[in-house]
Amino acid sequence: MITLKRKQAERKDRKSAILNAARSLLLKKGYDAVSIRQIAEICELGAGTIYSYFSSKAEIYATLSTEVFDLLHEQFKIASAAVNSPADRLHAIGSSLLKFSTQHRAFYDLLDYFISSPRTIFPVETKSRVDEYAMKVLDPIIDAIEEGVATGIFHRVDSKQYALLFLGTMHGVLHLRKLRDTMLAETGFDGLYHQSIESMICSLRIPH
Repeated sequence: MITLKRKQAERKDRKSAILNAARSLLLKKGYDAVSIRQIAEICELGAGTIYSYFSSKAEIYATLSTEVFDLLHEQFKIASAAVNSPADRLHAIGSSLLKFSTQHRAFYDLLDYFISSPRTIFPVETKSRVDEYAMKVLDPIIDAIEEGVATGIFHRVDSKQYALLFLGTMHGVLHLRKLRDTMLAETGFDGLYHQSIESMICSLRIPH
């Protein structure tokens, strides 16, 4: 039993090492420049060992992508559960994305790489699987919007489409963080970010 547990732990650690090495290489070199051999060298493993865990480079990065989606989904759920009103939930979710992008920088940078890539990286079947998996990230946003619609606080909208717009807008504004010390030196990035969240929520609110 002890031997089996040790083997399972070793396998888990080795898999984590492979994923960490692949993530690091992606952010330094870009997807096309990374090879299984390079990942193996960093992990001090043979290429054959890598293939005993993952069938291809695409599978490694698909696994990394779903790992990010799991983390982000969990952050959104926690943030949403901490407040009551639909508007407050959306604000909390938006704030949690900002927090995630700083506290889990390597994970967020990997997500940003794939979202911002001008071309499709994964094979069609893999991309479909990753995209379908990613949709669960939108669930807490969709739930908040639909609750707001049901209670008469928000306009009736396509909740799935608006959730994607909400997340996409926040992700886009995060790119302006690089202007923190220049164009945003006086106004501050955080203020701009939260103003963007409020603007999205206001576009949903029914005036009273």
